[in-house]
Parts: sequence; C-alpha cells; structure tokens
Amino acid sequence: MASNGKRIPLTLRVHGVAIYVFLYLPIALMIFFSFNKSPLGTFPVTGYTLHWYADLADEDFLVTAFWNSLFVAGIATPVATVIGTLCAFGLVRARFRLKPLFSSLILLPMVVPGMLLGAALLIVMVPLLGMTLSIWTAAAGHVVVTTPYAVLAVATRLYGYDRRLDSAAADLGASPWRVLRYVTLPLIMPGIVAAALIVFTVSLDTFGVTFFTIGTQGTLPMYIWAQVENGVTPTVNALGTLLIIGSVTILGCANLLLRRR
Repeated sequence: MASNGKRIPLTLRVHGVAIYVFLYLPIALMIFFSFNKSPLGTFPVTGYTLHWYADLADEDFLVTAFWNSLFVAGIATPVATVIGTLCAFGLVRARFRLKPLFSSLILLPMVVPGMLLGAALLIVMVPLLGMTLSIWTAAAGHVVVTTPYAVLAVATRLYGYDRRLDSAAADLGASPWRVLRYVTLPLIMPGIVAAALIVFTVSLDTFGVTFFTIGTQGTLPMYIWAQVENGVTPTVNALGTLLIIGSVTILGCANLLLRRR
C-alpha cells in the first residue's frame, strides 16, 4: 500500500523488485561464493569454508596494497574534511553573485569520470609541477576527488542549523571565535564526522585517480583489478565481501550521524 492509501499497481511492484534484484544479486552471489569450498566459484556448491578468508593474510601484495590504501585514505580524510568544511561554510552562509558558479565548480570532481580526472591530475603533477609519482601524489589526488563529498555532508548539516543560537551566544558576550568553537562546531560535529567517514570510504574505493597518480605502488582497488584480469577467484570474492561490509558499516554510521539532532 502507498502512504496516501492508494494501492501500488502490481506491474510497478514487479519492476521495483526486478531493479533491486538486478542491483544486489551480483553482490549477494559474490558474498555467497566467498564461502564456497570449490576454487571455481560456480555452481554446484561443494561445501562451505572460511579458507579463502584465511588465505588473504598470506598474500604479501594484498597486505601491502591494504596498508597503502589505509595510508592514502588516512591522509586524504582529514585534509578533505577540513577543506570541505570551510567550503561548506562559505557556500551556505556567504552571499555573492557568482555563488551558483562556485558551487558547481566545487562539486565538479564528483561528475567528472575518474579516468579523465586522473589523467588531468597526472598532467598537472608531472609535466607542469615536476613531481615524482608516489603514494603522496595519490593522496593529493584523493583530496581532489573526495572534497565535494565532505562539502555536501557538512552543508546538509549547516542548512538545518538555527543561526539564532549564534546570535544568542554573541548577545551574551561571546566573541566570534568562541561562538564558532563552543556553539557552532559542537552542533554540526555529527555532520563533520559523517563527512570524514564518507571521505574515507570513497578514498578507499577510488581507482581511476589512483591508477594515474600513485606510480609503481598499488592500493586495494588496483590489486583487485589485477586479480580480476586473470579471472575472479574465491580470494577476490572474500576480499570484496570484506570491503563491502566495511563500506556499508562506515556509510551506515555516517547516515546515523547525519540524522542525529
């Protein structure tokens, strides 16, 4: 039944179910085959095991890629969150003629394909700036990619913020800095933390920009891409399952923080 009391047509319900099946069935099968004892990852199922998860710890390249991903995300997350928070304050509270244009430019990295953005960053970093590609240049590229997500998360919190609280604190003698520190930031902190969680998740999954900016090193998405070239193995299924669980957990926490009042 719809919320207005009208019955949803059967064809619409069937289409809705079909869309969800199309979106989530591949993910469900990947998780299912990560427990399959057979190394082929196909039906029929010969048994269930956690052997493929145990094998992940023995993959030296995987462990290195994992720590590289954590390092890049650990650098990009605080930097992008701080920049995104400052941009969100400007977009929400400032008033100027070119504000729609600046809003579009800040959010542009979200809509530009990752491969094109990575190639553009490569041109800027190497021929123009003369930088040597490394894990640090990859972190800089991730800041460019993830900052718009932080802007949106913090701006969402600021749009629902009651600015009369700032005025009340100022009337009581608080300086602008004390208002920001003791009133504004604590009230929007769930949005900032949610922004950091979203940035961390996006950075962990970014492939296109990483491919062009990291040089000879690799991250988890690059490791998975290299493994898939030779066929999807149960080890890849196990790794993908762990990444999905981690991403869903982080995004769930971010969603709860954004909903917190």
